[in-house]
Amino acid sequence: MKFGVLGPLRVCTDAGVEVVLRSRHQRTVLAVLLVRADRLVPVDRLVAALWPDRPPASYASNLQTYVSRLRERLPGVAIEHRGDGYLLRADPDDLDVLVFRRELATGRAALAAGEPGAAAEGFRRALRQWRDRPLADLSVPLLEPDTTQWELERLGAREECAEAELAAGGDVHAVLVDLHRLVAEQPLRERAYGLLMTALSRAGRRADALATYQGARETLVAELGVEPGPELRRVHRAVLRGEESTDPRLPTRSAPPVGSASGPGSPFPVCQLPPPPPGFVGRGAGVARIESLLHPSAGTVPLVAVSGQPGVGKSALAVVAAHRIRARFPDGQLFVHLAGASAAPRDPAAVLADLLRVLGVPGSAVPQNLPALAAAYRARLADRRVLVVLDDAATPAQVRPLLPGTPGSAVLVTGRRRLTGLIDAQHLPVDPLTDDEANALLAHVVGTGRVAGEPRQAARIAAACGNLPLAVRIAGTRLATRSWPLAVLADRLDDERQRLDELAAGDQQVRASLALSVQALSPATREAFGLLGSLGPVSVAAWAVAELLDRPDAERIVEELVEASLLEVAVPTGGGEPRYRLHDLLRVYAEEIAATREAARAAAQRRLVAAGAALAATAAHRLPRTLTWARSTEPALPVRPRRAVVDRVAADPLGWLGAELDLLTGLLGLAPGCGADREAVRLAARLAPFLWVHGHWTQLQAVQRLGRRAAERTGDERAVARTDFVGGVLRFARGDLPGASAQLGRARERFERIDDRHGLACLLSDQAALHDYQNRVGEAATTARRAMELFRSEGDPLGAILAAPVLSAALRGLGRLDEALEVDRATVAEARALGVAEIVLARCLNGLAVTRLLRGEAALAYEAAERAVALLRAVGDRYVLLAALRHLASAAVCLGRRAEAVRLLRESHELAVQLGDRPWSTGLARDLAVSWIGDGRAGAAVEVLRDCLRAFEEMEMPSAQAATLGMLARAYDELGEEGAARDARFWAALLSDPADTRTPALARIVLRLADAPGLLTSTG
Repeated sequence: MKFGVLGPLRVCTDAGVEVVLRSRHQRTVLAVLLVRADRLVPVDRLVAALWPDRPPASYASNLQTYVSRLRERLPGVAIEHRGDGYLLRADPDDLDVLVFRRELATGRAALAAGEPGAAAEGFRRALRQWRDRPLADLSVPLLEPDTTQWELERLGAREECAEAELAAGGDVHAVLVDLHRLVAEQPLRERAYGLLMTALSRAGRRADALATYQGARETLVAELGVEPGPELRRVHRAVLRGEESTDPRLPTRSAPPVGSASGPGSPFPVCQLPPPPPGFVGRGAGVARIESLLHPSAGTVPLVAVSGQPGVGKSALAVVAAHRIRARFPDGQLFVHLAGASAAPRDPAAVLADLLRVLGVPGSAVPQNLPALAAAYRARLADRRVLVVLDDAATPAQVRPLLPGTPGSAVLVTGRRRLTGLIDAQHLPVDPLTDDEANALLAHVVGTGRVAGEPRQAARIAAACGNLPLAVRIAGTRLATRSWPLAVLADRLDDERQRLDELAAGDQQVRASLALSVQALSPATREAFGLLGSLGPVSVAAWAVAELLDRPDAERIVEELVEASLLEVAVPTGGGEPRYRLHDLLRVYAEEIAATREAARAAAQRRLVAAGAALAATAAHRLPRTLTWARSTEPALPVRPRRAVVDRVAADPLGWLGAELDLLTGLLGLAPGCGADREAVRLAARLAPFLWVHGHWTQLQAVQRLGRRAAERTGDERAVARTDFVGGVLRFARGDLPGASAQLGRARERFERIDDRHGLACLLSDQAALHDYQNRVGEAATTARRAMELFRSEGDPLGAILAAPVLSAALRGLGRLDEALEVDRATVAEARALGVAEIVLARCLNGLAVTRLLRGEAALAYEAAERAVALLRAVGDRYVLLAALRHLASAAVCLGRRAEAVRLLRESHELAVQLGDRPWSTGLARDLAVSWIGDGRAGAAVEVLRDCLRAFEEMEMPSAQAATLGMLARAYDELGEEGAARDARFWAALLSDPADTRTPALARIVLRLADAPGLLTSTG
């Protein structure tokens, strides 16, 4: 059988009879096997080729069927099944791509031997194998890297064929036809332009040759932003002088320009800089910094070291900056890739030998040892102005021998490591692109129109790439070579398990780039890198790293990761302990590494969860208790972290919890996989009060969910009941009163079943507050009294103090103000006697202020509320502060201070909105709307009041609805809408509870804001 892949897939018998394969799946399998002829093709690769998106459940049997049928259709063709793959045997004469490569090698050998005629024949035989683009009748994305490589080889063969024919002195006109076609198809191939210019010059068409150069230059500048390279410029100079060259690639060297530092036979000036990368974006500050530092100096050799993580664009930045400052170094620019990220960085001695040959030292005169090589190199650069760019340096030791010895030159180094050993260098770390820069780079690769058409998807792609230029370019290349909507790739990149697989295009792979840096680490540091990745997208402090690694040299390991640009360091604003994090793509790769060592990963995570729980308990015990359910009755955890860490947490518990919140929440998610459920239950319990008090309610919900699951797995009924209780309180705060009532009822049943009397007391305190909101004021008072009795019987007087304001509120609702005042006074006195935290005293003063208001004692109410606000501002409890501000505002209204009252209401409303407390935010929005009536904006007030009325209806708060309807009636009065006002008052009367004297009294205070400014008078 004969096979053809350099065109549509073709199969023929030896006699030339074509064998037709109609099944697309069979043709795909055959194509993959032929591309890897005589090599084992894993089953996974065949499956990926057949089903790029998702293989069917029966993929294995389907694949066996396709192979079996291929064997039937192609008798005599050996398709062998070996291990986990298949192998197709192909004779070199039977597969066109193998023939092409063999004849190409023959032509090159002949050309190297000085036989251009034979070479041209070999190249022509190679090119005759091509019928069209490879596998033109199939679409197999998996094979695109191979087919792209073949097409590049074909382009090279066409150029080499033209070169050989010119060297052989053949028919130049026939060569011109081929070269014109080649340049039209590949307008960015400089070598093709040079050959065309040489052929035109040989044909006597010198003007056309010069015009070709001008056209090539315009195209390169317009498309790539670069000037023609040195080879094409040499051809141009040769044509200008009318010179002939025996080798079309190497026209005769011209004399140095007037004023040059070089003389006849000198290699200077030399420029080895690669072209600036197309689509280079951003980096303005970095380029400017390099430009400012790299000036030829009379006293020193300036040295700038650019460092950053893999794929961040260090080399691109260096090349762009080097081109910007070329004119400062007229003797040339040397560029050396040091392969520092590879397994075998270049030996400085070998680099120096290459540089010396470039600088004109004959091979026989190149020294053999490093000191002599460095001395010869510095002698060649002495008193010259040369810019040396050393790309991808591994270590300072690799760089030092390559530094020029005399002033005038300058050095620009890039490296993944920070190269801190280069003491005299100016260090420039490179960060990922900004969001806008990453978007601009993607638009350059994909096309501005496509990105503008799907801006949100483009932003998702850039974010998944971590704004790393390498990753963004690869993602853009995948999109540019496919007709996918951007959303398709964005969705595929969302899956972190597959993200690095998606970020690959041909030989450009993000995973391979990252692997080079990680493989260069010491074994212990490689393991630490994987463990850090297993924590997810969080930053960690040194204590967490030490617990995770459980090694005495953890600090050294961290330093190695930082030096290798694999770990980012951030120092919090205002000081504090440094924090470390992995860039998103590095973290994804680190997680892949950690997944290969599951036991070590689980043990490390278990240590960290236990340490986090112990430290969170230390912090919680140092914070004032402001909630009934914040009392810890659990036995103390064994303190595993170092004493210095424990002392630091005890000294600033609030700051530590705030800094570690994301990490600690993330640890709860790791607990199921590492066997740390008991520690997770305790950690969740210690975090919950902090999250509530500081308004992190979304995180609190997540913590409660994770803590409940851990409690269920360990059979901890008490913890399950407490998470249900706190979940009910969250529902209450967010305005879901029916849901809160149901959840608190279930939690109450659970507390009673397991006889957790203290937990029941906590629940009853909040259930009483819920009853109060639901106009079940009698139940509220009874429930609150029972909660206080339980707290005292459990030996928790502070719990009783914290529950007392709920009882006071219920008594106010019943109109029993003298009893409420007695409770408030007794609570404040007891709080002061116990020496409780000021925040607890503030809660008690809050209740006292409301009671004073309802008794008509505005001045005393203002005094209590003002003291509460001052205490709460000092301790930062925003939830209690918003209530105190509202009470202070009400007292200010009664004292005739309208402007002050409105200002306080605004501040309180902002806090309620930030916290997400729907009942409070709705009530405060309503109160502010009433003030608009007094400002002459009754129409605007009506709209807000209607919204508030709907919200209270949804929350099933009839008393609040009735009060709001009364305020709405006042707004309608102001607008002269008598019917609407009458209807509002009718419904207000219908919804009102005759036994509730508190709500109407507080509403009357708010309604005084509807009076015009200046009409408000004091009543207290």
